[in-house]
Amino acid sequence: MTTTTTNIKSTSDNKLAVAKNLNTPVDVLVKLSTDKHWHVRGAVAKNPSIPVDVLVNLSTDKYSDVRTGVAENLNTPVDVLVKLSTDEDPFVRKYVAKNLNTPVDVLVKLSTDKNLSVREYVAKNPNTPAS
Repeated sequence: MTTTTTNIKSTSDNKLAVAKNLNTPVDVLVKLSTDKHWHVRGAVAKNPSIPVDVLVNLSTDKYSDVRTGVAENLNTPVDVLVKLSTDEDPFVRKYVAKNLNTPVDVLVKLSTDKNLSVREYVAKNPNTPAS
């Protein structure tokens, strides 16, 4: 590995650690939400300190790992969870099913998802009604 590659990885790793830190100032998280590295944006999406408008923007990221972070965040607005419940990636739908703020009607719909993991997460969500 060249020195340049090492420095880029180190910088990326540092940004990732900052994005995961619960004490990172909001303005820094907002800046990191547009980072070129998807894993940094994904960590920002999971951070409970990120503003809702940034979560909304990240919910349309081209990388499913970023959308999964949004689905996992308990501050994600319900309308975004509803939209993500139809995401093509089953990991995104799985984390929508896990989110405690996902509406019951969405959980019921996800209970018939073609992906077994999604259905398992629906079953584990305490807000899922008994059938």
